[in-house]
Amino acid sequence: MTKHKTTISVSPKRRRQFFIITISIPIVFFVLLEGILRIVNYGPDISMFKTETITGNNYYILNPEVKNRYFSRYQFNATPSPDYFLVSKPKGSLRIFCLGGSTTVGYPYWYNGAFSSFLRDRLHAIFPDRTIEVINVGMTATNSFTVLDMAKEVMNYDPDLLLVYDGHNEFYGALGISSHESIGKYRWLTMLNLQMIHVKTFMLLRDMYATITGFLHHTPASRLPGTLMETLAFGQYIPFGSDDYNSCLDIFKENLSDLKNVCANKHIPLILGTQASNLRDMSPFISLPSKTISEKNLMLFRQSMDSAVAHWHGGLIARADSEFRSAISNDSLRADAHYDLAKCLEQLHQYREARSEYRRARDYDQLRFRTSSDFNQAILSASDEQTIFAVDIEKTFQDHSPDSIIGHSLITEHLHPNSRATFWMAKEYALMMRHLHFLGNDAEWITRDTINDETLWNNRSVTDLDERIAQRRTEILTSGWPFVSQVPIVDPVAANDTLGEIAERVTRSQWSWTQAHEAAADYYLLRRDLAHAEKEYRVIINQFPNADVESYLKLAKILLDEQKIPELHTILQASLAIQPTLLAYRALADIALNNNRHEDAVLYYEKALSLSGSTRDQIDNRYMLAQAYFNETKFSEAEKELLQVLQLKPDYKPAIMLLQKINGEKNGKKP
Repeated sequence: MTKHKTTISVSPKRRRQFFIITISIPIVFFVLLEGILRIVNYGPDISMFKTETITGNNYYILNPEVKNRYFSRYQFNATPSPDYFLVSKPKGSLRIFCLGGSTTVGYPYWYNGAFSSFLRDRLHAIFPDRTIEVINVGMTATNSFTVLDMAKEVMNYDPDLLLVYDGHNEFYGALGISSHESIGKYRWLTMLNLQMIHVKTFMLLRDMYATITGFLHHTPASRLPGTLMETLAFGQYIPFGSDDYNSCLDIFKENLSDLKNVCANKHIPLILGTQASNLRDMSPFISLPSKTISEKNLMLFRQSMDSAVAHWHGGLIARADSEFRSAISNDSLRADAHYDLAKCLEQLHQYREARSEYRRARDYDQLRFRTSSDFNQAILSASDEQTIFAVDIEKTFQDHSPDSIIGHSLITEHLHPNSRATFWMAKEYALMMRHLHFLGNDAEWITRDTINDETLWNNRSVTDLDERIAQRRTEILTSGWPFVSQVPIVDPVAANDTLGEIAERVTRSQWSWTQAHEAAADYYLLRRDLAHAEKEYRVIINQFPNADVESYLKLAKILLDEQKIPELHTILQASLAIQPTLLAYRALADIALNNNRHEDAVLYYEKALSLSGSTRDQIDNRYMLAQAYFNETKFSEAEKELLQVLQLKPDYKPAIMLLQKINGEKNGKKP
């Protein structure tokens, strides 16, 4: 018996309906999921800025949670820059954004040691009558992907100029192709990730993936390096000229090109800085044989190196020079051989050639913490003298280094500049601004830019405590991988080293930067070292001009003790913009009275009286107000205040005596 297969005919219209339903189900699901995630506010707020209200004004400040755009596997405390800027941009003001990695942040200092802080202070000194906002949005362990992403967003905040110091972290910084926070080696995939991260569903999926991979590839704590950047780079070595090296260089150039387009479309100039690093005093981290070297050439290389080292230790420098060159002829990309040759050339006083060999040693170092010459050339080549301009920071450091070779005189370890070097960085950016006629034409700059560098340096907003903090951070950094193969271990601070103890608390994240400087000021005050105590409070105010009136008042007390009356008057006036206080008004009134500015004294005593709460304050301020009225020969007003004083304290002798004096003046005779 034959069975007939029954076929069901589906009309084209019904097929289309089934197709629409099929594709609609996942779309509806993800739309609903996205809506739910937004309702429950899933994940961190990754907006670039948040708003705060200070002294009645609305300000933007960098949102520390913006780090979550770039980091999913590794978490760290991103301390936001203290550079508040007004939501409503002041008319005629100049707004400058500074972008980059840890050097832009100011490491191993705090933000007051960053080039943005030195630049702001220089510009304010040259143009004290102009409103200039310099906003640091740098973030540690990031690279040109982050700079590009942030630059796109700051265009919504009325920038006038962008400054970028970036390039050291291209391989290992967040999203770099050799980073443990990498999305992959394809640039388009990373760019897509930066767009999709603003979708809550994507953030959920990313977090799930990070959690799963974290369980599967957990790194034991004992093997973790000491800093975030070292963690991201651990175990990743990149030979010079390799596919990964060239791919990263191409990505860097593409990011610079996109950055140029972002700025050009908004007509916002961009100044890039070349990257400086320690050449003389930092040997290559990783120097391995070329992958294509033959066994014979490898053997010859080792023989030449052994011979060179022997000659070197024997004081035969010229012979060592020859043997190092012989070694390099067998393996031209060996970073250690180029570094040793550079040392020989230095001893032979051949500094120009030594500098070239030091650069090759850095460029061929397979642990790519220091920007190679190719990347610096890409930065210089990006300049079009229309939208993008370049300042050669590496050359600036070279010009300020012994024998024109950059070393520890300007670099704290392998790449982070010390405060003096950062000072020169800021000057170079300012000189380019002058060249571009920012803030004024040539004549205005010539007239105003007359403050010499040493004056600016001596008034810098970096104290001895900041130097100790930077020193301690450097000690911790260089005590672990990749400088040495161990978890960072440093000697304890001496028990009698007060500043060292304060610095230690900051580096261990036990105290904030502000707490540390307040503690340093207290330490100096106990020693009656008023000058250093004054400096500590001036630095706090420089970094937080709108935050806390207490710093102004404490500085005012020190200035009073030092009898620096003009500076005292300035600080007290500035404090009133933060918060009107009885102490400030009373001190200003006393200064005015002592300088025979009786009308000002009356005004300030009246303000002080309006803030007087206790009976004692009422008595003191009414009496002093009466004294100011008396000096203005306003006897009726003075008498009125004195009578109120006597109502509060009938036996107050100063008031009784001044009242008798007024009566004597009224009767035309001396009391």
